Amino acid sequence: MSAPRGVKPTWALVLAMNQLPLTRQCLTSVLALDPPADRVLLVDNGSTDGTAETVRLEFPAVEVMRLETNRYFAGGVNEGLRRALGQGARSVLLLNNDVVLERPALGKLRQALEADPRLAAVSPKIYYFDVPDVIWFAGGEVGRRTGLIRHRGVNVKDEKLRDGPRDVEYVSLAAALLSSAAIESVGLLDPEYVMYVEDVDWGARARARGFRLGYEPSAKVWHHVSATSGGGLTPLKAYYRLRSGALYLSRHGTPWQRPLAWLAYLTWTKWLVTRSLIRGDTRSAKALLLGFFDFTWILLGFRPPARTPESFAPPAPRR
Repeated sequence: MSAPRGVKPTWALVLAMNQLPLTRQCLTSVLALDPPADRVLLVDNGSTDGTAETVRLEFPAVEVMRLETNRYFAGGVNEGLRRALGQGARSVLLLNNDVVLERPALGKLRQALEADPRLAAVSPKIYYFDVPDVIWFAGGEVGRRTGLIRHRGVNVKDEKLRDGPRDVEYVSLAAALLSSAAIESVGLLDPEYVMYVEDVDWGARARARGFRLGYEPSAKVWHHVSATSGGGLTPLKAYYRLRSGALYLSRHGTPWQRPLAWLAYLTWTKWLVTRSLIRGDTRSAKALLLGFFDFTWILLGFRPPARTPESFAPPAPRR
């Protein structure tokens, strides 16, 4: 369905990298939204499983942008945002390919976003897909003393959370509706984060420009958490959670937050290293130690070391 003449459309932008069965599930829920998105764009972020070709065949209403290489999260999203904004989008519903939306979700998010021109973005309540009554995200919080980043309500049963619409410090870009006016003012995502914390950084930049960020719990989404990067702790996630946290603190943290954050991240890293070693996961333990070294390096004001997600891939099996 297209927006009425003279009314700027709402786009749904789904970022995918492999995981074709999850992409099918996500797109099916997007196309069932009521009211619907005016246009749906899939950004295929260098998939090797035929995602682009299959989606073109099975979902003819979905526009496909095929990227030949993996631009990682921020790079892939930015390509889609440029397309949507260049074609006059009024708002963009950003989605991971591993989420499923309740049918009224977009309408509720759009109603909240359009109620206040200073609202840059609004996030739904996001649940674990495998435990559908347990919350994964109910708004983003950043610790005032330590700068630690956390999801409000994570791992809490829905019935136990006192909830309602509220301002938050960041929205999760696993699922969020963004105003095009805010994107044009704040800018695109920062690709230097590679993965994780891009949404927290964008939220900080939006708030610095006088925008608000919102959370609307009546809009509901279910998330196959970490499907693309691997379930549970992996060397990839272990390293980039630390690296990206340090980048955020170096750009948005206050000088007195940084030593407190260093101690808090040290405690968190020691706990994860111990847990990894008990499980015999030495690769994740090594990635955590490397991540904390780079975390410290970045907080001291040095450039992040040149590393890529591919360097944390599992070793190829011996023939």
